[in-house]
Amino acid sequence: MAQHLQRTRMPTSLLSNIQDMYADDEYVLKDGDKTARVHPSRDVKQGCPLSPLLFSLYVNDVNETAEGVQGVVTGMPGFCVTHMLYAGDMTLTANDHNALQKMLDRLHVYAQRKHLFTKTAKSEVVHFNPFGPDVPVLRIGEVPLVHVPWHDFPQAHEHGQVF
Repeated sequence: MAQHLQRTRMPTSLLSNIQDMYADDEYVLKDGDKTARVHPSRDVKQGCPLSPLLFSLYVNDVNETAEGVQGVVTGMPGFCVTHMLYAGDMTLTANDHNALQKMLDRLHVYAQRKHLFTKTAKSEVVHFNPFGPDVPVLRIGEVPLVHVPWHDFPQAHEHGQVF
């Protein structure tokens, strides 16, 4: 992370303070009577108020996964959305499954380069314009993603009404 923050021209004094904050970190894991001391070498601290900002700075170049891809058309003429970020989560959006697969492929390479993990078990494809029973299988790397029809998606229902 420090190398990336240097490339973003973070002031040396601030970068030094952040590195000091993470130096010599140690966590004790306990499982019954067993304990283990762990010295993390990557990731941001869980629960630290600075962690979301550091993560955002680390992935500030994630836009490259969507370069040249048309995202979902919005109500604003000429404005399309390709992705949305919240904390450590990312949502990719596209009107075309080929465009979405292109972004997934780029995201896979990006995550490997940045030493990030994509939790494919928690990743889903929600299709709002299904192709009937022949919905194309989208993948992250070699892992196929689960398809969820929009009407089965929990957030698609609010107070018993589809919105």
